[in-house]
Amino acid sequence: MTRARGFTLIEVLAALVVLAIALGAVLSGMARYADTAHHLRMRTLAMWVAQNQLGVVLSQPQWPEEGKRDDTAEMGGFEWEWETTVQATQDERLRRIDIVVSDAEGDNRYAQLSTFMRNPGGAR
Repeated sequence: MTRARGFTLIEVLAALVVLAIALGAVLSGMARYADTAHHLRMRTLAMWVAQNQLGVVLSQPQWPEEGKRDDTAEMGGFEWEWETTVQATQDERLRRIDIVVSDAEGDNRYAQLSTFMRNPGGAR
């Protein structure tokens, strides 16, 4: 009687365990990649919102008033909350402008821009 050649049940089960572990690692890596890609997309869109707001402030012919202003904007199919803060500086010819952009719920801050603006009308 000749013995049949092939894999034993133990060998097949061991191979399946190794395959399951490898697939679990691959799926975990893919999920992490998708999460990172989504976060980067959100940060990019939020930065565009911040840059748009900064452009609005800097293009005004008048000196921006000190204080806070906030509103919402739509970008990339998402609703964003932005807040612009204008502060005086030690140099009376400059104002500091900070813009913070968060998701619509305000839970996650995705972008922040800061710059200084010179008085367009000269010294005050």
